[in-house]
Amino acid sequence: MPGKQLSRWTIAWFASALAFLLASLTLAVAGYGGPADWAGGAALAVVHLFALGWLCQMMLGSLIQFAPVLAARPLARPGLALPALLFCALGTLMLAAGFLALDGWEPGRPLLSLAPLPLALAFGFALAMLAPVLAGRGAWRQSEARAVLAGLAGLAALWFSGAGMALALTGFGPGGLVSGGLPVHMVLGAGGWLTLAAMGVSYKLFAMFLLAPERDTRLRRAGFFAALAALALALAALIMAWLEQDTALPLALALATGALAGLCYLAEIFRLWRARRRPRPEVNMNFSRVSLVFLVATLVLLAPAALLGGPFAEAAVFLALAGWLSTLTLAQMIKITSFLTWIQVFSPLIGRQKVPMVQDLSDPRTVARWLWLWTAGAACATLALLAQTGPGFRLAAALMLVAALGLTREAWAIRRLRHLSPALRPALLPPVILPPHPTPVQGRSSLHDRPHPI
Repeated sequence: MPGKQLSRWTIAWFASALAFLLASLTLAVAGYGGPADWAGGAALAVVHLFALGWLCQMMLGSLIQFAPVLAARPLARPGLALPALLFCALGTLMLAAGFLALDGWEPGRPLLSLAPLPLALAFGFALAMLAPVLAGRGAWRQSEARAVLAGLAGLAALWFSGAGMALALTGFGPGGLVSGGLPVHMVLGAGGWLTLAAMGVSYKLFAMFLLAPERDTRLRRAGFFAALAALALALAALIMAWLEQDTALPLALALATGALAGLCYLAEIFRLWRARRRPRPEVNMNFSRVSLVFLVATLVLLAPAALLGGPFAEAAVFLALAGWLSTLTLAQMIKITSFLTWIQVFSPLIGRQKVPMVQDLSDPRTVARWLWLWTAGAACATLALLAQTGPGFRLAAALMLVAALGLTREAWAIRRLRHLSPALRPALLPPVILPPHPTPVQGRSSLHDRPHPI
């Protein structure tokens, strides 16, 4: 990745997302939300702190960093990255506080109705940065870019469904949209936006980290068209929900075609894995493979979730968000943090002094230990949802919280180069979160010459 393509605010996006992850898990451990207890305002706040604050911010931050890699073009309007982050965080906090109005906290009612506005600005800024890169100069013909573009369309639809339900909850929209639109909203969020974007990015990352050949195969094209059909059916269901009509048929068809897209994706990743030239994958790829197990389990639960609802629906949504998407995100976050830190600190020093390898910046055993704890917690929480046991769910959430704290500490250690010997550690380090201050070094930008207290 050329240094000029580094986004200045990627680490800030990651840090904000981790803060929301820790907040949501802390509240879950405290008993806000759990089996058959997702309709209250506090529970909805926890869900959106996790899905919107954690996963959505991590995905947007990652796309702002990797869209230029997918399309081999510089990011459009990079100055919008910070405003997008600030508005996304503000909108998430307003939405979470606004949901408390459902529990009787009246000051939250105007927050609930206004929260879609900063989120619209955040998503609009993100689209203004990403869409020109992914859609221009034939980049959209690449399987990775196509999947991400479809995911961004899902993000727009997700906002419309969420804004409509927020207005309905505050008395400004059709009341039937809440009950009829909620399943569509979840499908658009977990599937139409996050999973499609994760598929697109992971095609590139898996090939990069496994040293596997990249090509636009029939499996990728079949998976994309199935995903596109699922997205179109979900949009049809959303329109029917707005009109207060029955959404069962288009939603069921969306789930079926979405499952087909998921199977094509899994088959393509299996092909990449078998074609890899790296004999021993690193820890990020091993746990990315674990996340695929969660994806398989999610696909298995789709049918009973659609037919029976209840615990099966709760478990399927949780598996998608906390199992498949979060495990993949956490595993790759550590690698990406190491990679960006190496680029900032050591790439200007190549040829001038000895530099470490990217993998030297992290401790793979520590990372593996925390990721195993996360996967165990996610699996146990899923079983607790199926069994409808609140104490079991809170205990599993506590395991996930400890794992998230451990991985956050590891990300901090990477930024501080704690795993390097003093001989390899430069005297002045980049900021932990805020962007570095570039100064010229032999015609290039050195991103590590000025310390920062954060």
